[in-house]
Amino acid sequence: MNSRHVELLFSKDSNAEIRIRNARVEDARRIQVLYSEIYGANYSMSLIYDRVKMCKALQSDEYFWLVGDYNGRIIASQIVEIDSANRMAKALGAVVSREYRKHNLNYAMMSLILDKITKEYDLVDTVYATTRTVTAAPQQILEHMGFSALGIFPNAHKVYEHETHCLTGYYVPSAWKKRRKPVSLMKELEPFYHLAQKELAGRELTLGKPKVMARDYFHSPIAGKKMPEEKLMQFEMVQAPRYVVDRFRTRGNSGVFANFFVPFHEPNLMLVSYDQKTEVYIHYNPQDKYTVILGGNSPLTDFSFLLDSVASAMRNLSVSYIECLVDAYSPKLQWQALHARFLPSAYFPAMRLVGNKRWDYIALSRSFDMLDFRHVNLISTYREYLKEYLKIWNELYVENALRSKN
Repeated sequence: MNSRHVELLFSKDSNAEIRIRNARVEDARRIQVLYSEIYGANYSMSLIYDRVKMCKALQSDEYFWLVGDYNGRIIASQIVEIDSANRMAKALGAVVSREYRKHNLNYAMMSLILDKITKEYDLVDTVYATTRTVTAAPQQILEHMGFSALGIFPNAHKVYEHETHCLTGYYVPSAWKKRRKPVSLMKELEPFYHLAQKELAGRELTLGKPKVMARDYFHSPIAGKKMPEEKLMQFEMVQAPRYVVDRFRTRGNSGVFANFFVPFHEPNLMLVSYDQKTEVYIHYNPQDKYTVILGGNSPLTDFSFLLDSVASAMRNLSVSYIECLVDAYSPKLQWQALHARFLPSAYFPAMRLVGNKRWDYIALSRSFDMLDFRHVNLISTYREYLKEYLKIWNELYVENALRSKN
């Protein structure tokens, strides 16, 4: 690990002296023991269960990885991955051993890393994190640190059962100066924009007024109509991760996928149409059935047809959730994503760096399992995102069905 990352702190009370330090390769097994203590064998992050991948990350300048060390035992871990090209970072994998949670170790580690990457080294304009909703504590910690609630990912991951995760973002002033505006949105997406707008206003960050397209998807003639499976595009699956990653890096995205952007993910699966004119790059986690579309290449302009076809193909792998990110400047693509039953749930301003501008993106997803929010613990802003998501879900899957039968 580059020496610029090295920093030592001490957390003290009358009973314990806990050392916060950079994680090292020799810590790998003890880090895995910590995550196993909390999650058992159910943790789905490959960075933790894949020893080779973990060791590579521990030696990489693309990661800030801190641990809490008490008498040689690893009792806490906090990871932040850096995307230098987009000047953004992702916080992930925050965990503390149950008996040491009173020490606020995650807060201390995350504060230290934030100071390093946004001030001392000036590496990023924005940092985002996704938090579990088993308890509200992670949401509250990040809120107190200056993160803003940007949305939810409904039933996206599975540890013991399907969980909804929260999206939260942290911005430095330079990010807002670079933000591309105005955005152009379908009116069905406007509630998520306004929730993010209200949340960010509390941080003295202004989104401004969006251009709202008046077309009403839910009352259009095609709303809720499903294309027969036999008419969808048929694919062959290429499950050769190294080949797929190289193919993705070489070809990039084009056509309706041209502005696709999903940071901190690599494809490990590729869908290829029978005529070999369409390729779609997928990140698929077989452990929790989480799936995200990273991009693709196709001569077709019907984005809805492509999304429907991809969703149908991925159901053969028993996926429970599939997600994509669409930019906030292409209302036609937003409308077509809705037609493919990809529903909005999060709004991420100033996400991607394109030239000297930062673009906004919208997270849309489609769930294949029964939605279950019984064990979700959300602070107030995230509850509002969930309510808006459920309104759209009800309109698409219930109200449209009742209207068509009448």
